[in-house]
Amino acid sequence: MFSSRFFRTGTLLCLTSVLIAGCGFGDSRPPAAASESASSVESIPAVSTPPSDEEEWKVEELPYAYSTMQQNVVIQLNGEPSLHSPIRTIVGIDAQAYTLFFREPMERASVEKAIRNHIKPELIREGLDYLEPALQFHWVHDQQLHVLVSLPAEKTSVSDWMEYRLHVAGATTVKGTSLPEDSPDFYAVALRPGQVWKVAADGKEREKLTDFTTYYVTEMLDAEARFFLLSRNQRYCECDAIYPKLFSVYDSNTDTITRYPVDLAKHYRGEGNFIADRRGFFYAKPDDGVTVPESEFATGVRVDGYVHGASFSLDRTRLLMAVGGAEQKKDLDLIVYDLEAGIEERRLPGVIRGTIPTSEMDGSILTISFADDGRQATFFMRKNEQELIELRYRYDWKTGTVSDWNPPVPADAWSGYTQTDDGMYQMYPNAGIFKGSEAVLEFLGDGLWIPGSHQFVYTQYEDSSEGQVDTQSLYMFDADRKQERVLSTGLPASSFLIGASKDGNWLYLYSSRDLASPPTPAP
Repeated sequence: MFSSRFFRTGTLLCLTSVLIAGCGFGDSRPPAAASESASSVESIPAVSTPPSDEEEWKVEELPYAYSTMQQNVVIQLNGEPSLHSPIRTIVGIDAQAYTLFFREPMERASVEKAIRNHIKPELIREGLDYLEPALQFHWVHDQQLHVLVSLPAEKTSVSDWMEYRLHVAGATTVKGTSLPEDSPDFYAVALRPGQVWKVAADGKEREKLTDFTTYYVTEMLDAEARFFLLSRNQRYCECDAIYPKLFSVYDSNTDTITRYPVDLAKHYRGEGNFIADRRGFFYAKPDDGVTVPESEFATGVRVDGYVHGASFSLDRTRLLMAVGGAEQKKDLDLIVYDLEAGIEERRLPGVIRGTIPTSEMDGSILTISFADDGRQATFFMRKNEQELIELRYRYDWKTGTVSDWNPPVPADAWSGYTQTDDGMYQMYPNAGIFKGSEAVLEFLGDGLWIPGSHQFVYTQYEDSSEGQVDTQSLYMFDADRKQERVLSTGLPASSFLIGASKDGNWLYLYSSRDLASPPTPAP
């Protein structure tokens, strides 16, 4: 049933990335500033206050290896130095500071004129929200220029999307050489940042928890709503490409963002020497010379073989892993790893039978993930490389054995699900709500179970007339009573449920629009 609505494995894993995907150029990194590697691991305030046009703009020289430059200019976003020309990428709507490094000493007036001249033609590009920002220039010397770009308040208050371009083609060096049209440029897509909101489970109270200055894909890592995994694409386009990301961890207790110079993932795939951070993420052992932030939650893990998938147990004291050779495509070992003792607790050779799944979107190999509820951990493989048929399994913690798992989902559809804490009810995107094998209700929408309850909370789009702003309503379905009610209406369409508190009293939403307005009372 619901075959026309099937969610495929690769599609589900890619949806979030596609929302803020980045397309563009290969990443040719310029010579690094001396301070760059240090800034990549420091904790920074989650809220920064950029200078306004009226405030004094303080500029300090940034060390740079000019003699090794291969391009005539590098335009760098100071708030995230790894983002540099040539690029089209997302920035915040607040004032943004950039530094331009030139290979040769420049004629200053010609550079400022070129930047202004190139911004103005973009204004006439039909159908695009290009705008002319306010610019401030500060020269440290003839090879380093700092530029502060401020967007007009009347635009940022109403628009979610704006774009501008920094380009220096036509500027001249002190020696009189004109910079060519193909000089590296920086396209800045200014998006309104999303924020995490705390919403009462009855829909009557709302409180903003964050003040991010940049748009992040945000995932809640714990029921206490302390740690959040943040990611942003290095590049951007209106397409379904998946490009490298920048990762950070936000701590709501200290209101700081800690940058990581490595890829972070909630499920791991890679060499058998990696780091498990019990806040809820993994990363590969860093290369020599790469420094990652220290963390009391981080534990080194080493196993023989290539890890085709690793996930935390429900209590995050153990790992469940699918292990084999690096080129092995089927019939893997299952390892249970004790994080506290640092040892393999159990290895079951060859019990993960079948072929490793690949994405239907791009053919990439998928990470095998385990969904653990403290009683059993479910996972799946594919029957073969040509078909989408899943082979589904469950690991029983009590017996330490693997057996077949038979969820009420068609064999060629993704079998992912969320369930109540006691395991009584499950929500399958490809089947609906079930009580064991008993069907309760069709698929409602993206949502979550409130901890300690049998209540499923989800959002649905409201019908809107032409020209009206799209909105959503927040619903609660009581699986025991088979009753549904509206918690609140009029939520911005850009709102997403990302978690719930352990006591079940609060929901957490991520939205790029203000949720503070009084909610519409539930009927």
